[in-house]
Amino acid sequence: MMNILQVCNKPPYPPHDGGSLASYSLMRSFSRLGHRVTLLTMCTPKHNLRPADRETLSSMVQLHTVNVDTSVRTGRFLKNLLFSRLPYNAERFLFPAFNKELELILQSSSFDIVQLEGLYLMPYVETIRHHSAAQVVLRAHNIEQEIWKRIAITETNPLKKYYFSLLAERIGLFEKEAVNRYDLLVPITQRDKAEFDRMGNQKPAFVCPATLDGYDLTTPVSIKPLNSLFFLGSLDWKPNQEGLLWFINQVFPKVKLQEKDITFHVAGRNAPDWLKDKVHGDGVFFHGEIPDAPQFIREHGVLVSPCFSGGGMRVKIIEAMTQGKPVITTSIGAEGLGAVHGKNILIGHSSQEFVDYIDRLLKFPDFYMKIGTNALSFIRQHFDNMKITADLAAFYKTHL
Repeated sequence: MMNILQVCNKPPYPPHDGGSLASYSLMRSFSRLGHRVTLLTMCTPKHNLRPADRETLSSMVQLHTVNVDTSVRTGRFLKNLLFSRLPYNAERFLFPAFNKELELILQSSSFDIVQLEGLYLMPYVETIRHHSAAQVVLRAHNIEQEIWKRIAITETNPLKKYYFSLLAERIGLFEKEAVNRYDLLVPITQRDKAEFDRMGNQKPAFVCPATLDGYDLTTPVSIKPLNSLFFLGSLDWKPNQEGLLWFINQVFPKVKLQEKDITFHVAGRNAPDWLKDKVHGDGVFFHGEIPDAPQFIREHGVLVSPCFSGGGMRVKIIEAMTQGKPVITTSIGAEGLGAVHGKNILIGHSSQEFVDYIDRLLKFPDFYMKIGTNALSFIRQHFDNMKITADLAAFYKTHL
């Protein structure tokens, strides 16, 4: 069995967003497979651990936490903008205290694998090399530069558009400089692997999709409640905000004209006040952060996930498909999944396409059952968490 150090820039538990879900599922599965897992994570004002969360994590891993403040500060932001080539997204996660804790952990134990959960932890590679002979793994959750390029394209404010374009450029340079500084690359989609290869990756790579742990994949698909749409995702993330508001303003009023009793339920953490004020309307219900995402999914009928920017893999889509829920999204939302439009997912881009798909799902229960059942079968076939984790562990062992 291997000794694995997993390093995160936010706690992977509770697994409320895509990044934490992906990190937590691997961590828990490594532990269940008998590997010794140590977790080092930053705790921030926005993402912290309650005593019960610490107890849950400590039951499966050796837990180390460092409290840091990643809040955006005007002075530091302006200094970075004017005098640095480093993207502010990366600079926000550089902390001497975290580096020191990493040193102490590496000195106290001999690790086989150090798995960095995301690009912005790459500045700590030098410390790992100095104190450990472990294989350094970059678990790439996204192509980060692509996210900000797409955000810049959809932004209408000229000043924000300029800054997002500049940020994308800086992240692109940072991402290219990170290529081949690791020993092993673990991208989340085959498409992302191709992008790393295009940037010059020469290291062994294993595509490890985001998987979900603890779901019962034998539960049959239910068609109730048909007339309840839902949105689930982190509400402090700009791609989620723009997609949600587009649906509320451009799609749902048209749906409501056809289906008087239909409702739309919005859930997610860290919604800013300005967004809460805009999530309203006849039949629109805002739930905020919810304690049990699987239960919320079970209570509603169709996931709408209109993504016009972002990258990687939308884990909330996988989560809905895992429960046999039909999903309506865009090509960017379905990116990297390998799902097929009209078979196990519905992909549209215009407001009218979303309206038409919702109308068809509601009026034809057989079609609802077909999409939901095929979605669940797709997850069973391609996103078996324990199998994927076991395959990843085997990949690691061949390179020790």
